[in-house]
Amino acid sequence: MRKNCFGTSSDRGDKFRSRVLSVIETCKKRGLSALEVISEIVTAVTQRKPYPDVFNLTSD
Repeated sequence: MRKNCFGTSSDRGDKFRSRVLSVIETCKKRGLSALEVISEIVTAVTQRKPYPDVFNLTSD
């Protein structure tokens, strides 16, 4: 079996990877913690709350 770095075997996996990497790069440019932003999004999803407004986040 061939080892792939950041490889996926589905279209859904490719979309997920590209979205997560986009969030990480955006956070870097805005001086935000990518882990905190992703954590906030995941928490909202698991608690079935509205998504946080990630477009207007600022560093504290």
